[in-house]
Amino acid sequence: MRLSALWLLMATLTACQTATDDFELGPTDADVSGTFSLTSINGGGLPVIARLTTTDRWDLSADTLRISRDSTWMETSFYNVTSLAHGSVTKSQSIASGVYVITDKQINFTMRVGGTATFIGAVQGTTLTLVFNDAHFVYLR
Repeated sequence: MRLSALWLLMATLTACQTATDDFELGPTDADVSGTFSLTSINGGGLPVIARLTTTDRWDLSADTLRISRDSTWMETSFYNVTSLAHGSVTKSQSIASGVYVITDKQINFTMRVGGTATFIGAVQGTTLTLVFNDAHFVYLR
């Protein structure tokens, strides 16, 4: 099953964590390329429950986002999936990818594989911040 971390986190974050009203995305650096690792979601650390069903709990344990100079990006998300019936844990991963453009001092991402979402972000030094459905995700290079 292919699941995008951003899609899975969208529903859970609404219930579990609230973005601060005063959060503003700063202007992006001109060079945004690099590989970034997720460190926090709305100020909270990992792991985070990304999805909860009647049979399984999906914990996001790690997430990396690679931004390439050719205006493409790829996200790899890693999960620990716990069976609620047996307590057994399996590992899973998903990949999402797409394209981006930089306009008005921010990165505009468009997902092409793993969904059809659009979201914004900015790289400032070694930090990548993404804003998706009113939540902010902080990654470090």
